[in-house]
Amino acid sequence: METRKWRLQVVNLERNGPNHHKWFIDSIYLKIFRGLFYMGLRLPQVASKGYVKGLRELITMALKEPQDWFIAHTQAALPVAIPASRRWKARVGFDCEDLLAELSSEPAGIVQAIERNYLRYCDYVSAPSRCIANRIVDRYKIKKPMTLYNVFPLRLAEGLAAPGKRSGRMGLRVHWFGQTIGHGRGIEEAIEAAGYLGKGVEVHLRGRPGIGYAGILASLANRHGATLKFHPHVNHDELIETMDEFDVGLALERPDNGGYSRTVTNKVFSYLLAGLAIAATDTPGQREIMGQIRSAGFLYHAGDARGLADGLRKWLNDHNALRKAQQAAWEAARLKYCWDLEKDKFLRLF
Repeated sequence: METRKWRLQVVNLERNGPNHHKWFIDSIYLKIFRGLFYMGLRLPQVASKGYVKGLRELITMALKEPQDWFIAHTQAALPVAIPASRRWKARVGFDCEDLLAELSSEPAGIVQAIERNYLRYCDYVSAPSRCIANRIVDRYKIKKPMTLYNVFPLRLAEGLAAPGKRSGRMGLRVHWFGQTIGHGRGIEEAIEAAGYLGKGVEVHLRGRPGIGYAGILASLANRHGATLKFHPHVNHDELIETMDEFDVGLALERPDNGGYSRTVTNKVFSYLLAGLAIAATDTPGQREIMGQIRSAGFLYHAGDARGLADGLRKWLNDHNALRKAQQAAWEAARLKYCWDLEKDKFLRLF
C-alpha cells in the first residue's frame, strides 16, 4: 500500500495481531448474532452483526470525515458504507466482486439478507461479468449493474514484444498461475493433456504449491510422460512481464464452483494483455469473454483432458495458427480489455 497515491487506514482484525483479545471477543459476538439470525431474528442489523467482524470500529472510522462517495467492496462492506453515506449525505456504490451467497464457505442466508437490504440504497452496483450482473437482477430486481471487467493497465506489459516480434521456438509451452498450486484447479487435466501430446509440450506452473502437492503433480507428470516445471510466485504487477516466455495461457476454472464460475477471472485478462493464446474451460463467465474474441483461443469442457489436448494440438502443429491466436489476444487487450479504457466506464459514474 505504500506504493499507492492514496491513504490507507486499517482496523486490525487479525487473530494474531496486537489486539488478539479483541479478535476473540468479536468472534463470540459474531457467533451469537449469527445464531440469532438462524433462530428466526432475520433483521438486517442482526445479519450484519453476524457477518462483519469489527463492524462498530469500521463504521466509526467511516464516519470520521466527510466524503462525496462511499464505495463498498465485498458484501461485508455494505453495512459500513450505507450508514456512512447517510451521515454525510453522500452517494454510495458497491463493487460486487463475487456472488458470495453461492459459495459453500459463506453463510448464504446472512449474505442474501445483507444484499437484499442494502443494494437498493446504492447509487450504482458493478459486477465483474454480465453473468453475475444478470444473477443479481434476477435475485433482487434492482437496476442492472454495470459490468466492469477485472482488466489491467497497459503499463504492466510495457516491456513485452508483440507476438509477431517474438523469437520462434519449437514445441508448445502452456502456462498457469495462481496464488496457490493445489487440488481442484484443473491442473491435473492439463498435465494429462500434455502427456497425450508428447514431448513437444511443457506445462509451466507459477505459484506456491500446497504442502506435498508439488510431489503429487510431479508423480502425475511422470506417469503421463509430461514435462512439468514450477516457477516462484511473483507480485501481480510484475507477473505480466514474465509471460512472453510462454505460448498458451490456461484458464482452468471449475464450472461447479458456484458464483466463481460466472465471473471472468484475472487469468484470462492477464493472458490477453501478455499476448498468449488462451485455452479455457467452458464456464459461463469465460464463455462470455471468449465468445467475443473467438480467434484468441478455445473453450473445452472441464475434466476433458483429451478435449484440451485436441485444442492445443492445432497450435502445436501449426505455428502460424498459434501466432494468429496470440496476436488476436494482444489486440483485444489493447482495443478493449484494458483498464486504460475500462476505467472510463467507471469514472463516468462520478
